[in-house]
Amino acid sequence: MKKLSLVASALLVIFSQSASAELNISGYGSIIAGKTLGTVDDPLNPGQTRDEILTADFYDVGQYTNDLTFKAESIIAVQGIYKFNNKLSVTAQLVAKGVDDFNPEFDWYYVTYQANEDWTFMAGRRNIPMYYFSEYAEVGYAYPWMRPPSNLYWWQVTQFDGAHAMYSFELGDYSNTITAFYGNEYSDDNVEMLYYDKLYGGNARTVNEYWTDIAGFNWNMSGDFFDLRFVYFQNDRDRETIQQDGSISPYTPFSQQFIGFGGQVNISDFTILFDMNYVEYDDAVGTEFPTYLISVVYNIDEFQPYISYSKADHERANVPTEDLEEHYMLSYGLRYDFYSNVAFKIQYDTFVDQGHEPTGWAYHGDSRTISMGIDFVF
Repeated sequence: MKKLSLVASALLVIFSQSASAELNISGYGSIIAGKTLGTVDDPLNPGQTRDEILTADFYDVGQYTNDLTFKAESIIAVQGIYKFNNKLSVTAQLVAKGVDDFNPEFDWYYVTYQANEDWTFMAGRRNIPMYYFSEYAEVGYAYPWMRPPSNLYWWQVTQFDGAHAMYSFELGDYSNTITAFYGNEYSDDNVEMLYYDKLYGGNARTVNEYWTDIAGFNWNMSGDFFDLRFVYFQNDRDRETIQQDGSISPYTPFSQQFIGFGGQVNISDFTILFDMNYVEYDDAVGTEFPTYLISVVYNIDEFQPYISYSKADHERANVPTEDLEEHYMLSYGLRYDFYSNVAFKIQYDTFVDQGHEPTGWAYHGDSRTISMGIDFVF
């Protein structure tokens, strides 16, 4: 709360400096309820059973079990854009999530400078532009599903403090934007990594995750019936696991490369959405994560029935084995826009864990989940 108060005070000082400037307030939210539908053999405790679990939000460990909950994905966010003039603005976004008992937190705050029609510069805190939907992954109203498939959007770091430089141009009949970005993220008390430490029987007091020298670019191209984006970035990774007695567990830092290609194509009444990604570590075993998503949406007036399939794999190029993490998710759902700014959604997910249980890589377990709720913007 101290950090929240400091940021709020700074913004109030900035916003009070010019009576002629303009402040625009907008926001979004989701009120979602869901539950899993049965029990499963516990992959980490042979001979025992447990509730099915679906992790809908890996970063904040928002999960569904057999107990109906509104907390896993419900969210409310308010964004303020303060325009000093037609070139310079400040943006701040305040978010409250059910998984955090709706405690508010500033997760975005950055300055934008529109140099001219072609060049835009931003500096501050934003989402890392990894996936096609990364920059609005929490804005449920922006896509047809209940959420982007969580077995793709699963990283323990999603935001960073850094700078972006964007160049927009026309290439024939197509609009293009190339964005270069650089920054760092020091994620103290990382919720996801602490959860997995405890899941595997660890006794950590806290886990700090560090992604540094995050440097890359993305290229967005759009036309009359399509929107595509290619992304590449690399960064260094380190981790500090502090045990209850204050000792620090050893960890070997490494660097990673991320390559992604995603987008959407509109054909008649159908929309095809896809996202293909490949992550490679330079660690000793040559860790690789190939993942992909394909989804088909049928657009009929205010209704959007859809189906999606997402697949994630974990390979080791330097170790000849396939007994690693592997899973897929098959989802069916319906979106109904019953107001211009409010949508009702219902979705059924089947998660199939194909990892190798004896080596501990099937830690998710299978699950069947039903969720429903409303997404809105204002």
